[in-house]
Amino acid sequence: MAAQEQRLLLEQLMGKESLISPIARRREPELTSPRVCKSFLVGTCPHDLFVGTKQDLGRCPRLHLQKHKLEYEYRTKKKREAFPDFEIEYYKTLEKYILDLNRTIKIAQERLTHTTPEEQKKIEATTKELDNLDMKIGLMTQEINYLIQQGELQKSLHESIKLEEFCKEREKLAENVRNIVENVGQTSQQKLQVCEGCGAYLSRLDSDRRLADHLIGKTHLGYVQMKQAYDELHSKLKRLNLLS
Repeated sequence: MAAQEQRLLLEQLMGKESLISPIARRREPELTSPRVCKSFLVGTCPHDLFVGTKQDLGRCPRLHLQKHKLEYEYRTKKKREAFPDFEIEYYKTLEKYILDLNRTIKIAQERLTHTTPEEQKKIEATTKELDNLDMKIGLMTQEINYLIQQGELQKSLHESIKLEEFCKEREKLAENVRNIVENVGQTSQQKLQVCEGCGAYLSRLDSDRRLADHLIGKTHLGYVQMKQAYDELHSKLKRLNLLS
């Protein structure tokens, strides 16, 4: 490992202070310092949950040093020390983001109930065209399979080329529907629903793979993890009578 890589690794694990003189090192923040992120110590800081996504919160303004987390885990698990202030601070941080998410979900759901008749007709006309195209694709797929079974390889190849064109047309049409929905900002519950986990719109136009990708996506899982941590802390702090 190159010297520069070793230095970066030490900085990540122990902080920059570990690479300077012992005299200067005395000024490094303690575990209880307000400069240290308590969310990082107790659980997962929200700033670390959505890195590289549209919900990226940027870098946390407080310190995330592995040595602090290791010290916290040692003192709480091995020495059985309690840091209720840390947990309360983490709880309040999570609560802020959970409340923001709940407002987002509520607004998204309200938008679904205010579709104008004109918007509904526009969406229904386009989705009907999409349904017709889906039917053609289904019938053509059956025909190709039949031709292959009958050994009509040349005909099946010809039909496969046509099928590919239909699939491309279908993708463009589906994208057009999604654009219409985004532009009007509203549609009926039959066409869209709001993800209760992260507040995103989910459409019946999406494939099973696309929906599956959403459920295992970083943003969705980040909010699910946040809610789980919040619920667990809420139960614990309430049991200890630490919530006002």
